[in-house]
Amino acid sequence: MKDRYWAKLFFPGLALLLIVPAQGSLMDELAITRATEPCNKWNVSFNWSEMDDYVSSVSHADSASGKATVATDTLTLASASDKTKVLKVSITMYTRSDASLANRSSMASLADTTLVKSKVCGEINVMDRQIDGQAGVFARGLKCPLKEPVYVAVYPVEYYRDRPGGVLASDALGLILSTYDQQATERFINSVKIEQVK
Repeated sequence: MKDRYWAKLFFPGLALLLIVPAQGSLMDELAITRATEPCNKWNVSFNWSEMDDYVSSVSHADSASGKATVATDTLTLASASDKTKVLKVSITMYTRSDASLANRSSMASLADTTLVKSKVCGEINVMDRQIDGQAGVFARGLKCPLKEPVYVAVYPVEYYRDRPGGVLASDALGLILSTYDQQATERFINSVKIEQVK
């Protein structure tokens, strides 16, 4: 009799434990939405969890690299509930077309430098990755001193610039820097699309 009594308590309880995580996972999937944020000359579209509110901001910077002028538009998504979670999308535009800017070595170097500037210490893992149909790189490391994960992706973005006499194809790189968890970061990178609107 006692065995039957405990069996009646145990098996429904076990079933509940198995169902709850599944329901949580299902809720996460159902809460995914397609978002689009303007970023000066660009629109950035991506998949995002409705359960993670963010505050967006846009900035612009100009610099020079040799004889080329460099312009960078940056979209920042900061978690409304956790200040440690930030995702930045930077689109760097060059006035001179140069195939070496988007080769594997240059993109890996940019990813590595970005992680170092983000206070990542120790080993940095860099791997090849397709992003929005383009051959790019993906890198990760741990930020000191608390060993928080940081992720970076770099890939070529289609870009045309206006000039007297018409429109000219040029070079641009998209850079994604994320301190969100791996699931949110992977979801973003796997779905991101950067499109020129101006």
